Amino acid sequence: MPKYYVQPFLDPLSIRKIPMLGPKTYYLLRSMGIETIHTLAGIPAEMMQQVLGENGITIWKRAHGIDNTPVKPYSEQKSMGTERTFDQDTTDVLFLERLIVSMTEKLAFQLRKQEKMTSCVTVKIRYSNFDTYSQQKRIPYTQFDHTLLETAKELFHKLYQRRMLIRLIGVRFSHLVNGTQQLDLFEDTAERVNLYLSMDQIRKRFGSRAIQRASGLAARRTIDEMKLFQQLAPSAKLVIKRGFY
Repeated sequence: MPKYYVQPFLDPLSIRKIPMLGPKTYYLLRSMGIETIHTLAGIPAEMMQQVLGENGITIWKRAHGIDNTPVKPYSEQKSMGTERTFDQDTTDVLFLERLIVSMTEKLAFQLRKQEKMTSCVTVKIRYSNFDTYSQQKRIPYTQFDHTLLETAKELFHKLYQRRMLIRLIGVRFSHLVNGTQQLDLFEDTAERVNLYLSMDQIRKRFGSRAIQRASGLAARRTIDEMKLFQQLAPSAKLVIKRGFY
């Protein structure tokens, strides 16, 4: 907007329209008889500073269309992901697959919660020597666990060929679009859709871990047990050193 249009546009507006002007400041200015931006803009900047401090100068500038706050362009979320670095490298394929399930479930819930769908799944692994590999696969847009789980596990087994210790594993969904899952008359059933709806309602009320597949839950228990062992390890070493075992 050209500069000479700014003040005529602002003048008739209520002071409520000034960004970051809170209720207390609003009622204080109203008690001074200031209702519109036109009235506020006519007050000397020095008086505004005396009444409201440095915030008064900021409000006075905004009443004159002056705001140096950087403009942050809006951008759509393009991907979402999660990954885990292990305290101890592992080759436990069953544990790794269960962790993939847990991660994918969590991300799929986030998709449905945000009413988004993905058409690309990526799985990433990092070996103990820090070699890092990833594979991705394009799929029809979806937000359903069973489709995403099948793809994520398929990618993991394609990736993990060296049978080396793994340090990190991750899952990412990309090419996100806004939308909700449409019922596939050939593959999906009303019962399956209702099951997802019920599970998500429980998660929204009690947290994302409130309900999980058994394999994903087993991975979480393994991680918790590993953390507990690491916390108790110093005490265990002390007991052994003192000859109690």
